Amino acid sequence: MGSSGTIEHLGIISEVNDKLVRVSVLPESACGSCRVRSSCSIGETGERVIEVLRRNGDSYSEGEEIRVILEQSLGLKALVIGYILPFLVVMFMLILLTSLGLSEGFAGLAALLSLIPYYAGLSFFSDKLKKEFSFRLQKL
Repeated sequence: MGSSGTIEHLGIISEVNDKLVRVSVLPESACGSCRVRSSCSIGETGERVIEVLRRNGDSYSEGEEIRVILEQSLGLKALVIGYILPFLVVMFMLILLTSLGLSEGFAGLAALLSLIPYYAGLSFFSDKLKKEFSFRLQKL
C-alpha cells in the first residue's frame, strides 16, 4: 500500500491495444500485513489481470514492468457497492418479507432473488463504473 492513501501493486504489461492496457499482477509478500487486504482481491489468488483504460499519449509495451495504482477511497467504495449494499438488500428483504407473514423458506429465497435487479442495475452502469474505478499506471 502506498503512503499517500493509495493501493499499489507491481505488474508486467501482458497486452496493449488502442483502448486498454492489460497488466498481470502477482500478490506481494506485503499483502499479508496490508490494512486493506480485505477489500483488495489481488492478495487472494495467484496471478490477476487488471485492465486499465489507456490515456491518449501514453506509450506502453508488452513485458514492461509497471506500477498499478488505485486510490484507497475507491477501493473502499468498491467494497461497499460489491459486498455491503447487497448484504443490506438481502437483510432488508428478509426482514420485510418475514414481517409480512411469509414463510422463512420463501422469504429467504425471495430475498436472494432480490439481488437480481441489484446486479442487473450494476451491469447496466458498468461503463460508468469502469471509468470511475479506473486504475492508474506509473512507469518504474
